[in-house]
Amino acid sequence: MKKYILKCTECGAEYDDDSFRLRCDSTHGPALLRSIYKDKVLTPRDDNPGMFKYTDFLPVERMLDTEGRPVTFKSEALAGILGLKNLYIIFNGYWPERNALMRTASFKELEAPSVLARIPEKHNGTIVVASAGNTGRAFAHICSMNNIPLVLVIPEEGRKEIWSPRPYRDCVKLLFASDDSDYFDAITLAGKVTNIQGFFPEGGAANVARRDGMATTVLDAATSIGSIPDHYFQAVGSGTGGIAAWEACLRLQEDGSYDAVTMKLHLAQNAPFYPMTEAWSKRQRDLPPLDEKKAKEEIHHIKAKVLSNRKPPYSLTGGVFDVLSASSGAMYAVSNDEVERAMDLFEKHEEIDIHPAGGVALGALMQAVERKAVKSDDIIALNITGGGEKRIKDESPIHYLEPYARFSLDEIHSNGIEEKIESVLRTD
Repeated sequence: MKKYILKCTECGAEYDDDSFRLRCDSTHGPALLRSIYKDKVLTPRDDNPGMFKYTDFLPVERMLDTEGRPVTFKSEALAGILGLKNLYIIFNGYWPERNALMRTASFKELEAPSVLARIPEKHNGTIVVASAGNTGRAFAHICSMNNIPLVLVIPEEGRKEIWSPRPYRDCVKLLFASDDSDYFDAITLAGKVTNIQGFFPEGGAANVARRDGMATTVLDAATSIGSIPDHYFQAVGSGTGGIAAWEACLRLQEDGSYDAVTMKLHLAQNAPFYPMTEAWSKRQRDLPPLDEKKAKEEIHHIKAKVLSNRKPPYSLTGGVFDVLSASSGAMYAVSNDEVERAMDLFEKHEEIDIHPAGGVALGALMQAVERKAVKSDDIIALNITGGGEKRIKDESPIHYLEPYARFSLDEIHSNGIEEKIESVLRTD
């Protein structure tokens, strides 16, 4: 018997997990499954590697070789600039002085180990992951370290994002979606790969292990602060991190060790590409129609390229719309200029570099302070989802993953491409 079950957020159907289930079998609209842990009390385990410190609330039966975990600290310098008395920063990246040891400088190192540790150790299939950058970098790094087969698919524009301070093993293969491809095209190509026998999808937001891995940011914040935050700020591309944060809040409320605070979600996108922010401003469950050409042009101009999902899990039951509604949440559109100012402000006052997505989150907090949407003495958690990349690249030789093959837009969206993909992947 596993320590958790899966429960449908739409109909309440419950399932024993087979390690691969992504959806409910009942006939209804799209809905997320949620992991329900039998033991409601969280006991952090400092002896476990990295983010497995929070294994009580992770849908895993084993642990992998990993160092990365979230690190929460109370800000003094940045908080003083913003006029906040209780600003806590959840730092995800590389900052050895604070024991932050994510070697790819991104909180996607919370997703990859959890997803991979949910898969049985002796399973013979190959996991397939689509990414705009950070997720792929984390999966490639963790899979290589643990010798787990992976096919990674990214838009070619993100090729410089797939790097590691350690050489890659041959178990990791990289495919490019070339031409004017974006993240959605990479998802489409990855779907074609999973049609081939022996390859299976990671699952994205539908994978409870991905969400529960990201949820450790809130678990770390609450256990470090001693309470559930009043406000939680994060940049989002798909919004999966926001969903995960709310699910963590629900578990902490059930734990009983914390005041039953309703943590307000503050989720931010990088303008000019902000479809979820636009929909939420009108309290619409459905996203506005996206013109593909216009959307790709907007994505091309955003600074935080990882926040570029054209098909986010916004409308489905248990998705972004529902968690924003439940938390009385807010969404923000943060311009490139605001992102750059926020990144500079953080590096100047906290003395570590952060990724553009972290700048989007801080930019949203700065907007909230200006609008008086938060009080000076509120407990605020700011999730910096990536940082310390400059530090890693100064300290370590960097290895880039070379592509195994490229596929054009025409090929990606054509029938019968699976045969070509299989011929490429089976060459050895």
